[in-house]
Amino acid sequence: MGILTRTMPHLLLLVLIAALTGCTHEATLVREGAQDGLVSYAFQSDAEILSSSGRRDAIQVMAEKCPKGTHIVREGEIPKVSKAADRAWRGQMGTERLWGIQFTCE
Repeated sequence: MGILTRTMPHLLLLVLIAALTGCTHEATLVREGAQDGLVSYAFQSDAEILSSSGRRDAIQVMAEKCPKGTHIVREGEIPKVSKAADRAWRGQMGTERLWGIQFTCE
C-alpha cells in the first residue's frame, strides 16, 4: 500500500471537519415563529456590535428564514445572567456579551 492510500482516510476526515466547522454560524436563532424570530450573537465590546462576523451571520440567518426580506423590530443587549448573580460571582461570569435582534418577515 502506498503512502497516499494510507493517509487518504485521515485527509478526508480533516476536510470533513473543516467543512463542518466552516458552515457553523456565530449567530443563533433563539426563538422562531411562523413569520418572525429572535437571533442572537456574542460580542465583547460596543465597537463590535455593528461590525462583527456574528452580526453578519445573524443577518444571514434572518435572510435564510425570510427570503423576501426582514424588518428589524427591536435589537439590544440580552442579559446572560442576572445582575445579582454577577455581583455574587464578582464579575467572574465572563466578559462575552449577547446581542439580540428581533425581526419579522416581509
